[in-house]
Amino acid sequence: KLILLDSLLQETLFTQRRMSDTDSDQDVIANLVNQAKKEASIHSFENDIGIEEESFYESMHKKVKKMNKKKRVVSKDGLTNVSYKNISKKRRRYISDLYTTLLDSSWSYCILMFTTSFYGSWLLFGGIYFLICYLHGDLMEDHLPGSGSDWVPCILETDGFAACFLFSLETQHTIGYGTRQTSTECPDAMFVVTVQAVLGCIIQAFMLGLVFSKMSQPRNRSKTIIFSNQAVITIRNKKLCLIIRIGDLRDDNFILGTQISAKLLRRRISLEGEVYQEMHNITINPETTSESCIFFVWPLDIVHVIDEKSPLYDMTEANLTREHFELLLVMEGTNETSNKTFQARTSYLPNEILWGHRFEQLQLYRQDNNKFEINFSAFHSTYEVDIPPHSARQLDQAERTRESGRKQMENSIREMMEKDRVNINNHSKTPKRPSFIMGEDRLTIASVSRANSNAKMKMSNNCLFDSSASTATA
Repeated sequence: KLILLDSLLQETLFTQRRMSDTDSDQDVIANLVNQAKKEASIHSFENDIGIEEESFYESMHKKVKKMNKKKRVVSKDGLTNVSYKNISKKRRRYISDLYTTLLDSSWSYCILMFTTSFYGSWLLFGGIYFLICYLHGDLMEDHLPGSGSDWVPCILETDGFAACFLFSLETQHTIGYGTRQTSTECPDAMFVVTVQAVLGCIIQAFMLGLVFSKMSQPRNRSKTIIFSNQAVITIRNKKLCLIIRIGDLRDDNFILGTQISAKLLRRRISLEGEVYQEMHNITINPETTSESCIFFVWPLDIVHVIDEKSPLYDMTEANLTREHFELLLVMEGTNETSNKTFQARTSYLPNEILWGHRFEQLQLYRQDNNKFEINFSAFHSTYEVDIPPHSARQLDQAERTRESGRKQMENSIREMMEKDRVNINNHSKTPKRPSFIMGEDRLTIASVSRANSNAKMKMSNNCLFDSSASTATA
């Protein structure tokens, strides 16, 4: 902007020199100033657009991180936010279960242990061989290879520590290049060779088994299991329901024995003043109690019906944000390829539950491909729906009141119909009499029936009005 204003100022001075009239000079200056303002506004608008785009992508990138920074037990990516302190004899207990400790360690530590175990064994036995050769006198100048003496060393073709290290490496991995080998002059060297062969097999079997077990663990399989960023509360089949969406990004690797469970974790204070963490199991659909597994072929809606047994039975839209709880969702299954069990987890806080929303549809059938297609771009998308802000208890009470009013109306209509039937039977048994016409009214059985039907309709309308009034009052 400064450079632009400087150039405009120079143009102004140049124009002033060429023009003599003062009014024309003022017009030129005004035009140049307006042009500078326009260009400055354009540049500021472009900068604002760039800032908005950067903030948008930054917000999308940091959304999960901001969620994980909140007070929660399980983060959005499934990691537990719990650390253990003051454990007595922790190292001794971990070393006693060394294999599990190494499996739970990081890959960098595992590779370091793998390399250290082999290099350590090579250096250790190389030093032992060097010590044996030194004590036997094989490293003296007169006894070295190529000196022309008839000296028989413990290990042939060794003249220092480097040769002993190479002999240790060849012995442990049975390479056998053919130049270095033990002789029968030193029983100590023969014994050490046998010990190294056995110990080398044990180290190789242990480390290779550890690496293979660590590679075959399907921990990263849970990375392709995604949960919706928010949970929604909506009306489904005349019931208030909490719905969470879960999906699998792999379409060629099914999950066997899928089991899903939901728990509500919140802090409670007992009548005696004791503070404890309450974990309440939540019934969901599809459930795994009646069936062994779930057919997880496309994204599923995990539905929790908020009924009398639900801990959310008294929760309304107004007090949802004031609640303090954490909804945990755990999915467990078996990987079809490796036949290993894995687990995926996530959690939802009250501010991550949307009241009066529904998820967008994902399934689409393509007739040209003769397949179902899943649009994962709308996996987290929701839209608002009009539902009452009342709790499930209040909705059930209103429904019960409405149902009782409907039953009363049906009973009254049934009684009136029964009375009409009795009156018709009584008229049919009496002898026929001529109808009397008085003015415009004629007293016949048909007129009596019409009067009764009109009275019945008035009665039903009154009942409907009473039931609706009672419902509105409730």
